[in-house]
Order: sequence, then C-alpha cells, then structure tokens
Amino acid sequence: MNLVISAGDPSGDIRAGELFRKLSVLVQVEASGLGGSYLSGAGANVLFDLEDYSVMGFAEVLSSLNRFRGLRNEMKSLIISENPDAVLLVDFPGFNIPLAQWAKKKGFKVIYYISPQLWAWGRRRVRKIRMSVDLMITLFEFEVEFYNNHGVRAVCAGHPLVDAIPEPADSVPEGDLAFLPGSREQEVASLLDPMLDAYSILRSMGIVRNASVAMTESVPSRLYDRALNTEGVTLVNSISASLKNASAAVVCSGTATLETALWGIPFIIAYRTSRLTYFISKLLVRGVDRIGMANIVSGRDVAPELIQNNVTPESIAERIIPLLSESFTRKKSLSDLKSVRKALGEHGAAERAARLLYNEIGHEIS
Repeated sequence: MNLVISAGDPSGDIRAGELFRKLSVLVQVEASGLGGSYLSGAGANVLFDLEDYSVMGFAEVLSSLNRFRGLRNEMKSLIISENPDAVLLVDFPGFNIPLAQWAKKKGFKVIYYISPQLWAWGRRRVRKIRMSVDLMITLFEFEVEFYNNHGVRAVCAGHPLVDAIPEPADSVPEGDLAFLPGSREQEVASLLDPMLDAYSILRSMGIVRNASVAMTESVPSRLYDRALNTEGVTLVNSISASLKNASAAVVCSGTATLETALWGIPFIIAYRTSRLTYFISKLLVRGVDRIGMANIVSGRDVAPELIQNNVTPESIAERIIPLLSESFTRKKSLSDLKSVRKALGEHGAAERAARLLYNEIGHEIS
C-alpha cells in the first residue's frame, strides 16, 4: 500500500503517527509527505517538515500564503509522481481541503482523518468535503451525525488519547500548578506571560510554591526564557510531565484540554490570539458557545474559559484558586471531567482508524 500523507500541525502529526504504526501491522505500507517527528518516527518518509508551516489564526495564515502555495504545489507534484493508493489528509483544513479538491479531481481516493471543525466555523465548506472526500474518519461521535446530515460518509474511530491516558492521576489539592501554553509559537507568545504573572500573584499569596511549563519542540526555545528564569518554575518536555504532580492547570484551548481532563486534573482554559484573527473568528463561528475542546465534546462547562481580553494574570489567579483547595468547585470539576472520557469513546481508536482506512482501500489493491 502506498500513501501520500498531509499532516501539517503538531497534534495531527501525533495522530498520523499513531495511525501509521497500526496500519503497518495490518499491511505493508509506504508513505511520504508532510508531517513531523511522530510520523517520521512511525516509519513514514517526511519530505516536508510541519515546523516550517505550522501557524495559527487567520491573520497569521494570510501572511504565510506564498509559503503555503509553494508547499501545496510540491504536494501536488508528489501525489502525481507517487500515484498513491490514497491521499490521507490529517486535520490542517485551510491547507488540506483545497488539496482534497484537487486530488479528487485528479481521480485519487481521498481519506480525511480528524475532522475540520466545520460544525463550528465552516458549514458552508461542507459541500467541498462532500464533493472531494471519500471517507471522513472522525475522533468524536457528534461529528458523524453532522457529516451524515450533509451527505458525507463519516465514521467515528474515537480518540487515541483514551489509550495514551487509560487512568486519571491521583490529583490532590495544595500541590503544584501546571501551565500548558500550547503547541504553536503564537499560542505560547500570547499565553505564557499572563500565566507566569498569575503564578507570581499566587506565590506571593502563599497559595502555590511550584509550577511547571510544558514545552513543545516546535516552539522556539527563546519564548520559554522567562519561565526558565522564574524561581519555582520548571520547564518540562511533555504535557504528561507537567501534569504529573499538578493539583490544577491553566491550559490552552485545544487538544491539551482533553489530555488534562483525561489525567483528571482540574483546570481553566485560556485562549488569546491576534485582534484580526479573533474578529474574523467571531464572524465565522456559529452555533458553538464554547471554545475549549473538553467543553465542546462533553457538552458542558467542565472548565471555565478565559477568552481574549479576559486572559489576565488577575483573572487566571482568581479562577485557579478554588481548584487548588478542597473546595466545592474542585470537587465538581473532578466529577465533571469524567464526562470528557466518556465522550471520547472506547480504547483502540488508532487501530480502528487504521482498519477503516485499510478496509476503504485494501480491497482495491489486493
């Protein structure tokens, strides 16, 4: 089996790597394309490194259009030269949806893994998916109903994080604080300073002594310099290492909220981006009144959300204080987090996704 894969952001790279490992057990498979260290480590030939193309937000994407145009042309050339059994697109919708349209017009089978959040901001783009994607493999069950209602073949595989974090940690109050400022440069640049300022407030009040910051290898190390030089703050190389001894956490709004919920750590959500990106997103997002993925998939507010101008050191400190003690707020948070695990499905998601892909194209090449 031969695939061309396009996974252009850090979380997509992780999911693509998991899927590729499971697929390699089912069938002899070769793959090349866009990805990162996880996909490469799983055995795929990563020709284009996502670190060169991982940006977030409408304003940031606009400033990078020429780079993306060049990358898309290179991916098209790769698809033509490889003539793969399928093109596997993973998340990264601004890039991958146009690539899907092109690939389908050229007669290639297109499989999309990790649904673009069209149910939030892109309902008008569902037609493009319907016309260009043979199978949509989703992480969340509610997405299947959305796509099926719009004429798109979709199947839910569940979320692989359930396997990665099979049991919650034994979190206790009055311990350390974890900061998860995101996996992209723009996120860390926007969120880490107010997080550290909140830590200084809490430390001066004697509420917390130590904190950890989860670093991401794709983010320039200079953005963590202040944390490195802050007394009581430790830099760690993974989300799990940051949450290991945490009583509570402050988390960027994406996949990290799911990980924190699965670890059973009470947390608050922070989201801040450029003014232009926020303005455009407010115009586009319809029918969704939550921004954190843990809140969205569970259908309830398992964690408070601080958005844009509300992301201040004072507001972070105020919201996190009840989670650091044996309070009613903490107990309710711990109870609510269980709904996130239930919403993410059963164990074995990556293997189910691999089997769905294999069943979709395996019979055609046997």
